[in-house]
Amino acid sequence: MFVLTAKISFPLSRGRKEIIIRQPSHVHIESSWKRLTDIAVITLPRNVSYFDKNNIKDVFRSNDPVKIELGYDGNNIKEFEGYVTRASADMPVKIYCEDAMYKVKQLPAHISLKESTLQNLLFTLVPDFDVDALEVDLGGVRYANSTVAQVLEDLKRKYNLYSYFQNGTLIVGKIYADQSNDDLVALDLEKNVASNNLQYRNADDIKIKVKAVSTQPDGTKISIEVGDDGGEVRQLTYYNIKIKEALTKIAEEDLRKYKVDGFSGQVTTFGQPIIQHGGKVALTSELYQDRSGTYYADSVVIDWGDNAKYRRKVALGEKVTTS
Repeated sequence: MFVLTAKISFPLSRGRKEIIIRQPSHVHIESSWKRLTDIAVITLPRNVSYFDKNNIKDVFRSNDPVKIELGYDGNNIKEFEGYVTRASADMPVKIYCEDAMYKVKQLPAHISLKESTLQNLLFTLVPDFDVDALEVDLGGVRYANSTVAQVLEDLKRKYNLYSYFQNGTLIVGKIYADQSNDDLVALDLEKNVASNNLQYRNADDIKIKVKAVSTQPDGTKISIEVGDDGGEVRQLTYYNIKIKEALTKIAEEDLRKYKVDGFSGQVTTFGQPIIQHGGKVALTSELYQDRSGTYYADSVVIDWGDNAKYRRKVALGEKVTTS
């Protein structure tokens, strides 16, 4: 029988000594390319003696670094790294955390460029962070009295460019940043999946409406729509496609990628193997051998501790297609 183990580290900070917690009551982590900031909530046991003589808010303050490692039988893996945002004053104590985006969001943004690429904008705004950005011409860019958080939200709203941190790198505009098979995880629905709420859909039953927008170097846009009226809307962003007929052809090709046989929904796995959002999940089934397929992971929710369980809930995204 596997024993749940943890190591939650709060390094030396503000003169307060390092704190290591090995037996939290519960840990909850949420991560996705769809959300700007990954979060973690650490629930501490009521009998932690260190806090009897210390004020919680003095022990854990916003901006304090934190690292969460979880596992079985002492074989822990890093599941989260970031900063404390606040700690509750109630019992049991809950410590709320955000990933490195917490620091980035607080940076000021005062910039005016006549011409800029996405990469140049980010390198200028966050020079102290590693950046992996889509190669996109944004044209003229101007932000006054803003924060980097507002800039990133603006990029999402205007251009459908999502931002998130993964493995210490700020990624912008790349939903599935790593297109290799290095992080492929094989799951057998009858063997190493705790539960699932998957639904199998035939391509003919999938209704999708694609709204395609092409942004020109001068900032102007052209847009078209293809697909099924009343279908699930997918907004796709393209760059420097100047003719509507060409944009329509490309959007119709991308539409076909969505209309394929496959699963939708979530799978709940055990704590290991590791699955991160953006990674690939290869599903197989002995009961339904014709329904095997590989999917991107859109989001991952981790829960550790309740009833001695360590679970990873993975929401499936697009089916991986080969060209």
